[in-house]
Amino acid sequence: MVLLSACRLELAVNVAVEEDGSGIVEVVVAVDPDGIDRMGGDLATVLEIADVVDAGWVADGPDVESDGWTRVRFRRPFADPAGADAIFEDIAAADGPFQDLAVGYDPSFARSDWTFGGRLDFSGGLAAFGDDALTAELDGEPLGQSREEIEAQLGEPLADVIQGRVAVRLPGEVTSNAPTTVGDAVVWQAGFGDDAIDLEATGEEQRTATLVAVGAGTVCLVLLLVYGLV
Repeated sequence: MVLLSACRLELAVNVAVEEDGSGIVEVVVAVDPDGIDRMGGDLATVLEIADVVDAGWVADGPDVESDGWTRVRFRRPFADPAGADAIFEDIAAADGPFQDLAVGYDPSFARSDWTFGGRLDFSGGLAAFGDDALTAELDGEPLGQSREEIEAQLGEPLADVIQGRVAVRLPGEVTSNAPTTVGDAVVWQAGFGDDAIDLEATGEEQRTATLVAVGAGTVCLVLLLVYGLV
């Protein structure tokens, strides 16, 4: 319940994919100044950072950043798409908002393709912020209160309080169904209770050096044929 007492909470997943299919996943928990005040001034007291680090993540923060929000950033690298899948499984949980995230890499003779897909989905409701044992102890409510009761206390809908965000950087020429681009990243965002969003992005890069080599080889073959050398 502590995090949901905040005026603004953002949960973000940032994915950066390199040309060889490796990359890094960053999970960011961000709370605005009023929310930090409501939880006693220290985001670290409500996040089990040590447990996440023990699971193989690197943690930075909590830090107050230039926009006044306090953020904790968790990062974990992956060597290939299979490694990314394992990380995404840790992030998803049963009812979490980040579902079916996946990275793909297909290097071929003349080009390389990188893909990202998944779903940003708050349909799991408040269960995304609790666990089964806690829910059982709280009469079936993951945080001890219904959504309506929490919104009445806050004086605004949870869709305005809790936001989910996914940002992805892929190599090559990128196409996606993301509504926003920030720098070289495509970005999707949804509020609590919004409809689920399908995430689709593809990066494509022609292998110019390969094409040049093939072209040069063809020219050489033609010359050899012309001069009767083959």
